Amino acid sequence: MEAIRPKTIIFTRTITTIGIWNVRTMYETWKIEQVATEMRKFILTILGISESR
Repeated sequence: MEAIRPKTIIFTRTITTIGIWNVRTMYETWKIEQVATEMRKFILTILGISESR
């Protein structure tokens, strides 16, 4: 009988987290810092920013 080697199959999966942020304006300096803080807090990979009026 012949020995059979187990095949190793490698699957790569990346977890991507997406967030959506509705803002009225991004002109204030602290707004950008707030968005960066929220991205770190929720561990977001992609963030979509939409300006709403």
